[in-house]
Amino acid sequence: MYPSFSKLPALIVATASLFLATSLHAGFGNDAFEDDPKLRQEDNLDWPEVEFPSAEIRGRGFHPGESFEYRAQWGWFRKAGRIAFYTEPSDDPDQAALIVKTETRSDGLIRKFYPMTLMATTVLDAENWRMLRNETEGKVRSDETSTLTLFDFDRDLMNYQDQVEPEYSRIRELPYDCPVDYSSAFLQLRGMDLKVGSTYPLFVSTKGKFYYAVLKVIEMEELDTEIGDVECFRLEPISSFPESKVFREGGKMSVWITNDERRIPVRFDVKTSVGNASIRLEKYTLAN
Repeated sequence: MYPSFSKLPALIVATASLFLATSLHAGFGNDAFEDDPKLRQEDNLDWPEVEFPSAEIRGRGFHPGESFEYRAQWGWFRKAGRIAFYTEPSDDPDQAALIVKTETRSDGLIRKFYPMTLMATTVLDAENWRMLRNETEGKVRSDETSTLTLFDFDRDLMNYQDQVEPEYSRIRELPYDCPVDYSSAFLQLRGMDLKVGSTYPLFVSTKGKFYYAVLKVIEMEELDTEIGDVECFRLEPISSFPESKVFREGGKMSVWITNDERRIPVRFDVKTSVGNASIRLEKYTLAN
């Protein structure tokens, strides 16, 4: 027996809804774009010897009182999410520090099927320009997340605490002494002496894992953006250790930073098997 034509619209909507929910679970906010935090990274990795830029150079891209707000696209969805970075001065009288806050949320139609809100707060040592502390709070559908990561540079240790599922907490030895989170890594690039052909090392700590990535300025490119037509440096990862789902090699991830005194990250693209994500600047505020 075939369904009547009068019932077809409802069937189409139900089928589309099921497909949409399945697609979102496979892609947006899932481990297609970032490694599963429940999978433990090996502790005996053979980290390469690296000479990172000085603390002075690493800190040039950070200024208190700045904000960068982005619209996230994914697959068919032009308004898949919102991402924002904010920098604030710390009020700790005993430690010169800068606070970097990152807000991430699904948006538009996607939010109806995949509600997600995440907030990360990173405290950076404003002398050595490395993470002292990172806190995350969030909710994906009905699942809540809460983590705290502390760094002890006297003992070269990271203490990752999952406050919802403590069995995933762990203490690890730091391979390098200048960790940052993803948001701070992209802000850090602003202060580098960018030029075509040059490379820039980054050391990222996220969800109890470490990644050493090298980005290279591939070319200059003119972009049509919300802030006008701007000439940009286009950077790509040329290596990542261990393999990263964010720092994808072979042209699968790109970052564009304006070629002017503002050095604004205006766009990030990541290509995956379940769709392409593009994060595009909508507005910004620079320090006075």
